[in-house]
Amino acid sequence: MKWDPTYPQDFKQALSQSFSKEEVTQLLAKSSCPPRFIYGALMLPTVLKYFLELPQVANVDMMPATLRGYELSLIAEKNLPVIAPSSDPQTLVEGMLVFGLNEQQRNRIYDVEGGLTQLVYVRVMVRQRDTLDLHNDITEMRPVDAGTFAFNGPSKAGLIPVGDTYWAVDDFLGSAFYEQIEGHQRRDQLERSDRNGLYWGFGAMR
Repeated sequence: MKWDPTYPQDFKQALSQSFSKEEVTQLLAKSSCPPRFIYGALMLPTVLKYFLELPQVANVDMMPATLRGYELSLIAEKNLPVIAPSSDPQTLVEGMLVFGLNEQQRNRIYDVEGGLTQLVYVRVMVRQRDTLDLHNDITEMRPVDAGTFAFNGPSKAGLIPVGDTYWAVDDFLGSAFYEQIEGHQRRDQLERSDRNGLYWGFGAMR
């Protein structure tokens, strides 16, 4: 996916996040439910935490992942990203894999992603570090079972192909909606800080 120095700091960190194979195994073992593969605005940690009703300083374990056999499109009337199975098994969708969501948090994602999509179970690929080699930065691809939301309309007539493997967040970051979400998270964090008699600051959001 595209990495831009102007992106919010938490999103840049998520894009560059990598775990060792032992860490991936541990993250998968923490929950009996498969992680969630997300490919739209929820890839932005600030947006994800907003809809999960988490404080901005909360840690969310997420890393880049790739889904094969699906293609990325936009729902024409809403300009929202959606994925659907592709006739080409080599077609890719790039997104983020989120670990450790509890039932309530998974339901909140369902509330956001539901409607014209349905929950399906897929296999994505993540790049994990090999910690056995202390002298070289060796990575390997690992398949991970995950849940994601795919288009469930009767036909693809209303979908506009993106023509790329990922949904660019740039326009969304400049939208009033994102500004509202960012402002909410900022105010919420300040209120939490006031209640605890602490000041955490908010510089990490950018």
